[in-house]
Amino acid sequence: MDTPVNLWKPEYLLDVDVIDEQHKGFFDLCLNSATLCESARNKPIKLADVIHLIYDMRAYAFKHFHTEETLLLKYGYPRIYGHMSQHDLFLRSLQQFTAELHVELAKADKAGQEGFLACATHINEYLATWWGEHILTADQDYAQFLRERKGKPA
Repeated sequence: MDTPVNLWKPEYLLDVDVIDEQHKGFFDLCLNSATLCESARNKPIKLADVIHLIYDMRAYAFKHFHTEETLLLKYGYPRIYGHMSQHDLFLRSLQQFTAELHVELAKADKAGQEGFLACATHINEYLATWWGEHILTADQDYAQFLRERKGKPA
């Protein structure tokens, strides 16, 4: 069995310590998600595993987005509303995953295992892609702004 690798890359560093640490935590959650999908080759994936995956990501996202948005407000980041909208879209995606899982649960006696694995795989792919792209674009933009404003809150 291949062991999934943590997807964290040095280019994700923003030089904003609290945010960098939280971003690393997201990639740890992505690794958990990849591990769950990989382990499904040898043992059945359980509904509770997928629910736990969504729950952990949602709880962590709320904490992280609050931390990040508070920082952006403090320094008067001019594109904060667009950035917050991206966070909202991410949270809506998690709601959609929950809805997908509900559909799979309704037909569990027919699709069951394959459906839960499909949901977990879909979530896993989305998480890794979204976080990487978001950090390299939107977060790098505000990080540059913060570096220029360092020590000068709005």
